[in-house]
Formats: sequence, C-alpha cells, structure tokens
Amino acid sequence: MFNTSISGIRGSQKYLDTTSNNISNANSYGFKRSRAEFADLYSNSVFSSVKTNTGMGTTTTNVAQQFSQGSLSGDTGNNLDMAISGNGFFVLSSSENGTNATANGGRSYTRNGAFQINKDGFIVTAMGDYLQGYDVDKSGNATNLDITSTHAIQIPSDTGAPKMTSKMGMTVNLPANAESLKHAMTDFDHKDSSTYTNATSQTVYDSLGGAHTITYYFVKDHVNDGTPNPQDPAGGNYPNDGHTIWNVVAYMGDTQVDISGGKKFTVDAGSASSDHGQVYYGVQLEFGTDGKLIKQSGEAGTDLSITFTNNGAATANQPLAGRAGNTLAAAMGGGVDDSQEVSLDLNYTQYGSSKFSISNVTNDGYSTGLLENVEVDEYGVILASYSNGRQEAIAMVAMANFNNNQGLQKIGDTQWKESLHSGEAQAGQAKTGLMGAIKGANLELSNVELATELVDLIIAQRAYQANAQALQTQNTAMDSIMNIR
Repeated sequence: MFNTSISGIRGSQKYLDTTSNNISNANSYGFKRSRAEFADLYSNSVFSSVKTNTGMGTTTTNVAQQFSQGSLSGDTGNNLDMAISGNGFFVLSSSENGTNATANGGRSYTRNGAFQINKDGFIVTAMGDYLQGYDVDKSGNATNLDITSTHAIQIPSDTGAPKMTSKMGMTVNLPANAESLKHAMTDFDHKDSSTYTNATSQTVYDSLGGAHTITYYFVKDHVNDGTPNPQDPAGGNYPNDGHTIWNVVAYMGDTQVDISGGKKFTVDAGSASSDHGQVYYGVQLEFGTDGKLIKQSGEAGTDLSITFTNNGAATANQPLAGRAGNTLAAAMGGGVDDSQEVSLDLNYTQYGSSKFSISNVTNDGYSTGLLENVEVDEYGVILASYSNGRQEAIAMVAMANFNNNQGLQKIGDTQWKESLHSGEAQAGQAKTGLMGAIKGANLELSNVELATELVDLIIAQRAYQANAQALQTQNTAMDSIMNIR
C-alpha cells in the first residue's frame, strides 16, 4: 500500500530535479530546458475487475528536452560569438582533424556559440572543442556539404606569400572643358603641374611584396578644329572633326616607365622643363564629340594594349631599343623579378563635367598582410580581413540538423550527440533550406523562463508534500491495524 505514495514522491522528486536543473542553467548560453513527463502505473489481469481496480502510482516516462528558440543577446562585441536564429546546431570535434572521427561518433553538437581562438589559431569552445567547418572557394561557396568532411577552422595570421601585380584597371573621366595646353608634350615636366592637365596614382606590388606608386599624367593636347598643326613639320592643319586629343605618360617616383609599343613624345631640348630633351613612350587618346573614346594609339598602331615594358617580360612587345632604364623593373629597383609584366586596363570617358574623376580601381597584386579582423556572415562564411586590404573567405561554419532533436543524447557542456532516436546528422548551410541564419557577435540565451519554472517548482513541492502526507496517513492506518487487540 505504500508503493503508490512512494512512486508519487519519486515522481515529484524528478519534477523538482528537472525544474531545478532548468533554473540553474537559466544563464547558460544555448541551454534547452527539459520537461519531466509522467504516466500512471496500472495492473490488470483476466480475473480482476476493471471497475474496482485502482492505479499503482506513477512513473517517469521521459525527461524531454524542449528545443524552442532562445532569445538573442544582442551585440556582444566579440565577432567570434555566433547565435543560430532558427533550426540547426554547430558541429564540434574534440580533435583538430574531425575527419579522423569514425563516422559521426567523434562529433558533438551545440547551440552555444561562445567561441574563441586558441594558441594555434583554431576556433574553439571554452572547453577546447574545435568548431567544424566546410571548405570554401574564393567566393565563399562550400565545396562539399558533408558532415564527415568537416574539419577544424584555423584562422591564418597572415595572407602568406605576396603576389606581384599583373593586372590593374581604372575608369577615368577627363574633363571636356579643360584648357588645351599650347605646346602639349614639348614643355612637359612631371614636377610642374602647369604642364599637364591631370594626374592620378596607383599602387603596384613587386615580387617581394614591395609597394610602388605609379603615376599617370594626362595632358590635353588639342581639339581638331581645322587650325594649323604646330607639330606638323609640313605645316599641315588639324582635321576639322571636333575630336579631342589627350596624351598619357607614366612615372614611378622620378623614373619614367615606358609603355610597350607606346607613342613617342619628345620634350623640347630648349624647354624650361626639368625634363628637357626627354623622350617618353606613352599613349595618345582620341575622343569623339559624344565624349567616348574613339581610339587609343601608339607607335605600334591603334587600340594597343597598355603593358609596361620590362627586361624579362615574355611578350612580343619588348622594351624599346636603348631604354632599359625606363622599364618597370628599373623603376622598382634591384632584387625584384624583372620578368614581371603588368597590363593596364584604363577605361576612359570625356564628358562635360569640369571634374576629373576616377573609379573602379583594381589591382590583382598584394603584399603580405597581418590579420586585423575576423567576422562571420549570416550564411556562416568566416571572413578574415588583413592589413594589406585583402579579405578572404576562410571556411564556412558547418551546420547540422536531426529528424528528432528530442532524441539527442545529452553529454554536458551544453552539447549533444546523435543517437538511434535522433537519427543521423543532416549536414547543411546556414540560412539555406531548413537551417537558421547565423548572427555574428551574438549569443543565444537559454530558453528557460524563470517565472514558469518557479510556478513549476511550487507545483512540484505541493505534489511532494501531498504524497508524503498520503504516506503518513497510510502509516497511521497501518498503526491502527497493528494496535487491534
């Protein structure tokens, strides 16, 4: 007769234990509250009467985890903190190389995104477990979505070896109403701004990662208006088509840099220019009356590809005879790869604005850079920013989901493992399909509601007391029977 009340006391104790555990983890990041579930005990046989049988007490059938979404903390100030808004779990491994794990047994899963970098540059939890990720291409797209292919994510402290520049680009708008210079290139002096119309600079990286500044000088020559051409020895006139002519030459520091096959310009030997007698090989531009470039020409003809000359460049356009001192390598100085070839894609316009402007500046080279910042986007792509201006996609945070989250096995440290009841882990990408988005610099708070838990605590306490009182009453009744004479 005592068993019924004892089972009630045990059930109430389980209710108290479950509720107390929820309350104690109210501030545990990523914690999911549990609910004690009970069922009655009932015994019946073929000879018993169902009308008069009573129950035999209660039993705990399950302590079910409740995987409802917890609130997000807001900006924590730590870019490595991550919260999942929606379904899914972070994937962890106890070793650096998660692929060494047998199937999925070596991996665990968590909603606690409080991560940090360890001494070796790996992203880990406070307990030292390694956050797992997928490999990505340069655009940040995962190359393989498979749990067994995940690996620990390591943030390199630098971008490795430098890359020398091979391609550059720039969009330039030249002011249509700029004044034509009377003698054009005959008086050009790169140190005298009155001898050119506009100038702009761009960085070139050599084979050692050194940065050099190359400057382009734009000189508005004339407008084809049918007037006499002072540069024509035969005394001819300019065409009368309204086209505008500009000249472009390049310098690196105080050293000229020739353009392969470029147009020859000569500074008058009697000029006051500090460059008197100098010969340049640059580019001549011709704009139509609509402001668009008609042709780009040099000694090699029209529409030439702009490539800076160099000693060992493996191209058909080798340095112009006798001008080895005006190559790119010479301008950069000794010790660099003299076969470095740099092609320049300059897109020109000449519109009515009085402003000289540049845009879309590109450069495929870079120096070695030191790590400055790490952040994660909503798709889980980890982006590392370096001091050389580069930003690289390092990896994609691995996500997993299960058919039955409540079947996951608790292992502590706010982590779970898959089990027969949960089903196998299903790999996924954040904010794709059923997977939730990742919020960087955020943490998911516990889904425990203290007000609800405190009410449950009172209910559990009352149930415990009531069962204890029933036990006491049964004991009193037993004493009465024992005292019958």
